[in-house]
This record gives sequence, structure tokens and C-alpha cells, in this order.
Amino acid sequence: MGMNEQITIIGNVGTEPVVDKGDDGRTFTRFRVGCTRRFRDPQSGAWRDTESSWYDVTANGMLADNIIKSVSKGTRVVVTGVLAVRKWARDERSGINVTVRAETVGIDLQWAKVQQIIKTSVTHRSDADESPTEENWMPTAPDPAQEPDDELAELDVDAATGEVREGEEVPTPF
Repeated sequence: MGMNEQITIIGNVGTEPVVDKGDDGRTFTRFRVGCTRRFRDPQSGAWRDTESSWYDVTANGMLADNIIKSVSKGTRVVVTGVLAVRKWARDERSGINVTVRAETVGIDLQWAKVQQIIKTSVTHRSDADESPTEENWMPTAPDPAQEPDDELAELDVDAATGEVREGEEVPTPF
């Protein structure tokens, strides 16, 4: 069963993005995103979570490269892409795999601050006459004169979890 519908999901990355190679030899990245809707219980006023829906997300090209450099397990993301639903069977087990072929992936700014690094020039790996393609482009190093946002630079961030250790309390998304 296949579908070609545009979908947007918002959720937490549940697995580290990994680089993989397709049957055609092209590389792509894949990871899983769990989406859980929250609602306020009208009786108690407490916040409740629904059961999580899990999606496999795949991306290729520049998007895949940027995902590998920017997204990790636990990151809250917004993903837009084409939905593909496939039945599978293995031995005595069967199920349905729901995949989003990502066209865009972004960090959910409701839960994180992001500092943008804009690529301003391109260096070619091969001849200077050659036009840049996905296969032969390489970004130059960031301009050291461009300093990070002072507010972001002063944050005490746990390298293992990416969490801010001190400062303003921010509610967790899960």
C-alpha cells in the first residue's frame, strides 16, 4: 500500500540519524521520529499524553548532510515530506511501516535556540572549471570573524545531552 501525500510531523528524534546506501548506490540518512499529542484533561486540569506514533524519516542530498550535522537523538524537529506506507512480513510477523521521505527538516524553535551558519562560498574538489554539483561541492570553513550570538555562547550546555545546565527553566517537550 503506497501513498504520495504531503505530511508534516512534529516530534522527537528517537534514534541517532545514520548514513545508509540505497539499492541505487546513492547515500541517504534515516532516523525515527516519535510524535505524541498532549492535551489538558478537562476533569483534572492535568496535562496528558496520547500514545506515540512513530515514523521512519529518510532524506538524501544536502538535506541528509545537514541532518547528520545538526540533528541528534532527542532533538525536537518539524519534518515535511511525502508519506509512504508499506506492509511488511517477515517469518511469522507482519506489520506496517510508515515512512516520511523528507523534503524539509527543521529544529522546533518552541523548544530550542539555533544559531544559523550560512554557507557563503563553495570550494570545488576537482577542476576550477567544473560547475558545483552535489558530488563535488565542499563548503569553506566558517568566517572566524563572525562570532556566535553572545547569549548562545554563554550557555552552559551538557555535551552528552545537549541540555542547558543553568538559566531559565524551559518545559520539556515530552
